[in-house]
Amino acid sequence: MDLSPRHRSILKALVEEFVSDNKPVGSKTLSEKYDIGVSPATIRSCLAELEEMGFIVARHTSGGRVPTERGYRLYVDSLVTLFELTMREKQRIQEEYLRMQFRLDQVLIATSKVLASLSQSASVVLGPEGSLDTLKHIELIHVNGGEVLMILVMRSGTVLNRNIFFDYHISQETLYQISRYLNDNVKGFDVHEIQSNLIPQMMMKKEGPEGFSQFAPSIARAMGSDSLSVDNLYIDGLKNLYENFKDEEEQLENILHLFDEKQFLKEFFSDYVPMDGVYTIIGKDGNEKLGGVTIITTNYRMGEKRIGSMGIIGPQRMNYNKALPLIEFTSKLVSEMITKLSR
Repeated sequence: MDLSPRHRSILKALVEEFVSDNKPVGSKTLSEKYDIGVSPATIRSCLAELEEMGFIVARHTSGGRVPTERGYRLYVDSLVTLFELTMREKQRIQEEYLRMQFRLDQVLIATSKVLASLSQSASVVLGPEGSLDTLKHIELIHVNGGEVLMILVMRSGTVLNRNIFFDYHISQETLYQISRYLNDNVKGFDVHEIQSNLIPQMMMKKEGPEGFSQFAPSIARAMGSDSLSVDNLYIDGLKNLYENFKDEEEQLENILHLFDEKQFLKEFFSDYVPMDGVYTIIGKDGNEKLGGVTIITTNYRMGEKRIGSMGIIGPQRMNYNKALPLIEFTSKLVSEMITKLSR
C-alpha cells in the first residue's frame, strides 16, 4: 500500500509527538493535539495500516505506538519540517568561536562543544589527516649527533613534529639551507604531494643545496601520513547520552562502548560522510553497531577541498527539526573560519 497524504500526516505527527514526549502515541493524543482533520476512529485505522507497513510498532506496555527505523527514515527523508536557528542560537555558536584561539584544533574543539550543547546529544568532529593539510613552513633543527627535528607548520595552524635519525652528523647550517630550499619550493602543497611527487622531482633535478640529495629521502619518508598522524578525533556531550538513554540501560552501554572504539569512529566518519550536504544514518542502515542510534553527519572544507567531518550522535527520537539545520549552519561557519586560517 502506498502512503496517502493522510498516512503521511499521521506518521509525521506521531514521530514529532514521540520525539517531544518520549511516550507511545495513541489516536486520542493525535486527535487532540494535531490538526489532522479526521476522526479518532480514522486515525486508529491509519495507525493500524502504518503498523502493518512497518513504519510504527505497538509498545506492549500501552496502547500507543512508536516509530520504527523505517518510520524515522521516511520522516527524515520526506516529512520533517526544518526550523531555522534563532538569532540567539546563531550568536551562541559564534560566541563560542570568539572565545578560542584561532588554531585548527581550537576551532574543532569549539565545534564539538557547540554541536553537543545545542543538540543535547553527543558530538564527534574528525580533524584532517596530516596529509590533507597544506604546508605553510618547514624547519629542520639539529638535536644532537645524527638526530634532526623536523617541524611542519600547516596552513590550518596545526604543528607536526617528527624526529629523523642519521648515522652521520649534519650541521645546523646545512639544515638551514635545506629548510630554506624546501620552503621556496614546496610551500602551499599538501604533504602527500610533497612526499610522493615534489621531493622526488627535486632530487632528479639535482639543484638543491649541499647534502639535500642524501637528506631528501628521509624527509619524504617522515612525511608519510602514518608518521604524521595526530589525535584528530574530538568528542563531546557524552553526559547527554545518559539523559537520552536513561531508561534504556543496555542501549546506553552499547553506545558508550561505541565511543571507546576510536578507530571505528574515525573510519565511520571518513566513509559515511557525503561529499555535499547533510546525511542522516538511522540505526543499522549504517552499521550493526548502531541499532537504536541516529547519526547526522556532514563535512567541512578548506576552500573547495573537503578536509574533515562532523556529526551528532543520539537516540532515534532526536529532534531532527533543529539538529539538521544546526549541523548545516555549523559546518558552513567552520569551513569559512578554516579557509580564512589557511590564507
